[in-house]
Parts: sequence; C-alpha cells; structure tokens
Amino acid sequence: MPFSQGDIVNVKSGGPALTVLSVEGEHVTCLFFSEELGEFRQAVIPSFALEAFDDDEGDHHERHAADDDDEEDDEDVHKAA
Repeated sequence: MPFSQGDIVNVKSGGPALTVLSVEGEHVTCLFFSEELGEFRQAVIPSFALEAFDDDEGDHHERHAADDDDEEDDEDVHKAA
C-alpha cells in the first residue's frame, strides 16, 4: 500500500498512531508522540509493517467522552432542582 506525506498510519503489530513525514522507496519516516518521553519522536519503518489508521476506535472514544459530558450536565440539572 503506498503512503503519502501526512497520512496517519499504524504499525500492524500495534502502537500509537503515526504521521507519515516522507516515503523513500520501501522506507517510511513517521512522526509520533511518545507518552513515556513526553516528546515527539521519529522512526523509519518498512512500508510492509504499516497499515492505514482505522479511525473507528477514535470516534468511539470521542462519542464516549461526549456521553460523559452529558452525564455531568444531568448532574448539574439535578443539583439546581
């Protein structure tokens, strides 16, 4: 699968979402944020080890966070009553 600068990808075996910085042949240079180090890092990864980022899980987390906000709003309504 060809990747382009700016694509969001994952390593097939797991890990954080990566942003493609450049592609040179079969080598893809990616940028990611290391929670452990608290900084952005780069890695060169063979293209066969990457896949396009699946945003379904991210949407689920965003919806869940929005649901949590609704629960807080409900608590405020009950307190005011």
